[in-house]
Amino acid sequence: MYPSGENYFLQSRQKLYRGEEFEEELNDLFNKKFQFRFNSEWVLPAADNWFSESPWKVKGLEYLKSRLNFHKSQLNDFSIEEWSSHTRRRNPAGEVCWKLRCLVNPEFLTQAWTKFYECASTYNVIPTEAVSDMKMVSLHLCEAPGAFITSLNHYLKLHHPNIVWKWVANTLNPYYEGNSPSNMISDDRFMFHTLDNWDFGVDNTGNLMDWDNSQAIIEKAKSLGKVLLVTADGSIDCLQKPDAQEEVTSPLHYCEIVTALQTLSPGGTLIFKLFTVFEHSTVSLLYLINHLFKEVNIYKPITSRQGNSEVYAICLQYKGIDLTPYLPILRSAFGTELYTNKSLFPLEKIPESFLKQIEECAYYFCSIQCQVINNNLQAYLMQKNIALHRDMKKIRALVASEFIWKYDLKPIDSAQEILKGALHEENKINTNPRYHRGSYTERQLYTKMSLKEKLKNLNSFLQAELLSNPTILINESVKWMSSGESAKINLVFTYGRPLQKINSSKFIFVPIFKLYQQILAEEEFKEIILYRPPKPKTDANLETEAYKLISLPEFQYKDSYNVHEKNCFKTLLNGLRELSDGESILLQNFNTLTHFNVSVLYILSKSCFEKTGFSSSGGILLNNLIDKPSLKYLEIIDDECNKVRQNEKKDVLNSLPVQVTNVEDFFSNIVFYNNTFYRNKCMEYFEKIEQYL
Repeated sequence: MYPSGENYFLQSRQKLYRGEEFEEELNDLFNKKFQFRFNSEWVLPAADNWFSESPWKVKGLEYLKSRLNFHKSQLNDFSIEEWSSHTRRRNPAGEVCWKLRCLVNPEFLTQAWTKFYECASTYNVIPTEAVSDMKMVSLHLCEAPGAFITSLNHYLKLHHPNIVWKWVANTLNPYYEGNSPSNMISDDRFMFHTLDNWDFGVDNTGNLMDWDNSQAIIEKAKSLGKVLLVTADGSIDCLQKPDAQEEVTSPLHYCEIVTALQTLSPGGTLIFKLFTVFEHSTVSLLYLINHLFKEVNIYKPITSRQGNSEVYAICLQYKGIDLTPYLPILRSAFGTELYTNKSLFPLEKIPESFLKQIEECAYYFCSIQCQVINNNLQAYLMQKNIALHRDMKKIRALVASEFIWKYDLKPIDSAQEILKGALHEENKINTNPRYHRGSYTERQLYTKMSLKEKLKNLNSFLQAELLSNPTILINESVKWMSSGESAKINLVFTYGRPLQKINSSKFIFVPIFKLYQQILAEEEFKEIILYRPPKPKTDANLETEAYKLISLPEFQYKDSYNVHEKNCFKTLLNGLRELSDGESILLQNFNTLTHFNVSVLYILSKSCFEKTGFSSSGGILLNNLIDKPSLKYLEIIDDECNKVRQNEKKDVLNSLPVQVTNVEDFFSNIVFYNNTFYRNKCMEYFEKIEQYL
């Protein structure tokens, strides 16, 4: 049943409806859809024609692309924060999540949750076979943080409560430090509790554009039963190329679709995100899809940002054609240069009647987007127009009420949720907020700045982060943490692709680490930093006479990181072997960004030493060795590392589950330490560069 707000909500809907002044606008907002009309004369090209010719263009689509890019280019000088704030206020669906949270309070409610629920409610996405057999397996590709899954669960519990449902999900692994934070959603609030359902492929990166990973994911999903629903919500950061979103993301969409087609059972549904349909790659993919499904729709949910190009392809009733003859050619373009260098189908093999429908579809969604951008620009220039704000306020209230009424949304019991209510209480540190600063023009200008200007620009960015984020600095000279009760250690090894370099980490506030990386990405800066002797470090507040020093070598950037990490681990282990009970150590240059090293530190902190201190000047203090036999865990880790030392494709990435290391005080202390350490590194680098310049 609805909570007490139900009567108010129904009355408010009737009251808002009486005037009918927004009826037409409301209808347009909820019905942004296009359906392909299959023609029996369309023929799928023979396999030897696939990826045989150079990319091609369609004149009508090129015109639409330039029209859209002209409208988007008008936003180049707006700062992202300012424009996003303006369009949020102008978003007709801006109150949907708020109202849903008040009246329905779904599990893990996000914008993705609402988008999937719209797709599921607008089209009959649950196949008839799933309903009749009362069982279904779903596969969710590029799924982080997981809201499609909780949305599907809510939909099934309300509409098909008897279906026995199993699911598997894949995404770029937020626990693998080699993944780029700009392409990865690192929010693991849901994943953390459901890790057994997630598959990151054979190399543990989660990269779906690797064929072997794709095959491992397919195998996992099919092992659970008939896969009758596949969703794919992947995208790639296009911040630096806003005019080429389709070209940048198309190779990923190809890999998603090829994976889905190998996984789905006949009669199944495929839902995948795409952007514009101007390029040969998307046209060819949609031509292929139209042959493999009985019905193909392109749909823009009302809760998808109105001014962006995002749409969803809803493909119903998979025909289950045997793809075996096509697999070698499909594989040859999977995550390779062939996909961008050749077109999937030659232009002459695609019928004119299909291209006409593509142009119709492209024109429809392009026109909507251009209109929204134009309206938002006009509204920005007329911000003092009260009537404009009043109308938008009415529309937002009406859309939110209509959304809940139209899709018949009701609460489900917390026992029916995937995590039985646990996520509603979750309050984890978000180390990777998805925001950007400045305008597109400013980001382009940065590349043309002098070194002095770049230094000033980066320094002001750091100061802005320090002001807005109190978790960046350790305020005392040493932040102490006692071991508490001796923890029971159960080693669980995770293997995967050896880390060439650290691109991301769950143990640091990402903007700080990105800044650190950006400094080192400038060749001139890097030369000053790496090849000029550093000042000797002193800390008057830190009394270290009683500590044995274990100083690990600093990472030389010409090395592969995984080799450096394992060599440092051996150095550390040798130093620990020489300790006697009661002795303490000061550990310097111990990198606490990787799960491998954090697991080692967890073992030392929780089972070997009495207390651990994180120094604000860099360095970790391990106080009073109380249980030397506990070092046996590190010996076992060392043996495991030795077994794979010669394997170029496999390394030990972790020795403890993330559910052990990434929680409570231990986790937050590591984050504090890394934030402080890398903030200080940035300050030190700025000082050094300034002296040189």
